[in-house]
Amino acid sequence: MQAGTGPVGPDGAGGLHGRSLKGWVITGVVLALIAGGGAAWWLLGSGDGEASATTATTALAEVVVTDMEQVETLDGTLGFEEGDPIGSGMAGTLTWVTPAGTVVSEGDILYRVEGKPVVLLQGDLPAWQSMGLEEVPLTVKAMGTITWLPEVGVTLQQGDAVAKVDEVPVILLYGDLPAYRSLAYGSEGVDVAQLEAALVALGYDPDGEVTIDEEFDWDTKQMVLGWQEAVGLDEDGRVDQADIVIVRGPVTVGALTAAVGDSVQGGLRLGTARGDSGGSEGADVEQLEAALSRLGFDPGTIDGVYTTETQAAVLAWQESIGADTDGVVDLGEIVFRPAAVRISENVLSVGDNVAGGAPVLGSSSDQVQVTVALPADQQDLLAVDDRVTVVLPDNTEAGGTVTFVDSVAARSSQSMEVTFKVIVALDDVTVAAGLDQAPVDIEVVTDSRTGVMAVPVTALLALAEGGYAVEVDDGGGQTHLVAVDPGLYADNLVEVTASGLQPGDMVVVP
Repeated sequence: MQAGTGPVGPDGAGGLHGRSLKGWVITGVVLALIAGGGAAWWLLGSGDGEASATTATTALAEVVVTDMEQVETLDGTLGFEEGDPIGSGMAGTLTWVTPAGTVVSEGDILYRVEGKPVVLLQGDLPAWQSMGLEEVPLTVKAMGTITWLPEVGVTLQQGDAVAKVDEVPVILLYGDLPAYRSLAYGSEGVDVAQLEAALVALGYDPDGEVTIDEEFDWDTKQMVLGWQEAVGLDEDGRVDQADIVIVRGPVTVGALTAAVGDSVQGGLRLGTARGDSGGSEGADVEQLEAALSRLGFDPGTIDGVYTTETQAAVLAWQESIGADTDGVVDLGEIVFRPAAVRISENVLSVGDNVAGGAPVLGSSSDQVQVTVALPADQQDLLAVDDRVTVVLPDNTEAGGTVTFVDSVAARSSQSMEVTFKVIVALDDVTVAAGLDQAPVDIEVVTDSRTGVMAVPVTALLALAEGGYAVEVDDGGGQTHLVAVDPGLYADNLVEVTASGLQPGDMVVVP
């Protein structure tokens, strides 16, 4: 129903409101023919303002006092807001995918590529780099056959063996200068001081006899001999390049490119490790740290700097989800999204090949919402925070609030209609369980009245001279006309203002 009033009468006040009907004479004039009502009305006036009515059928309705609301109904669609597809940063065969319709929360696995999990983490920015500690090459300069290597994920500290060649260990020592020559009695230089500092730190100068002074003297040689005996090197007091690997601090083995049984011909890169002297930095690292913390893996300070504490948290997390425990979060292993997502579509299936960036899953918001295409000529009808009623397909009514109104209109390529996108959030999403892309009605209260007098719309009579009236039952088969001023129309009622009408009066309706 649309609100409105009848034509303005001769008194300029909307029909007969405030006019006396005394002396009004209508003879043989058809004042109103109510189509479809099953009755034609002939109202005959007399000189004293009274009217008699003859109808084929007569029904009465009570004049009531009520609250009224005028409602505009819009078409809407209940479902989930579509999001960006979830692509693959890995290449290989898809071995598991989350079924469509599933809501994936932070820490859950989205899919697996050749068994490797891809996990959803919360963050506004995408990951743009592999995240880990500084990459450190592990290169040995011995000659022979590799007979032992550390496992991936193991953290090596000063004094640990990096490898064994012909069962002779190659020892990790700390320092900034790589081993580039053999050191023996009489050698001088920064690398000598570096060696002395490392062996002193390992406890091979218990009496404090060695001076860290860049000179390989007798005390230095005695310390070297003690170290060689302890670790299983030839006790010759000489430190060759083949005996040691110099790094700046503890390292975690990340990947091995060599294997036991390989031959070493004076220089072989075993693989790479991650050092604790520093690592990846950026907003994506900070997002990773925050996510790990929420999942119960303490990364230390959340500052966007990948540290050994971050690595420890990553290692524990990787073990918990069945990922490779290498302490590095490679591109493709995680997907950052601002919130939980609902899988709307399985773009690829188990067994399909995936490549970097290829869409694997369709995604949507995990929150049920109603989308309305608001016609441009009704742009002012809805605003953010407005309350509406959503009528579901089974006629269940649910409260909702407008959460978004687009400021830019869009034109439909099919109907060419210009509309504004409006989003409505339900107060209780459980009422929409099992519904997706369901048509719904959105009822918007555009006007309201409280405690007004109203009659059925069909009780209104349009007068030939303009304005409106109702026919009031006097009892005994007699009626008289009362001029009314219509107001709000709603729910088959019309608000009326009239000096000669009271609540409880009975009016004629077809």
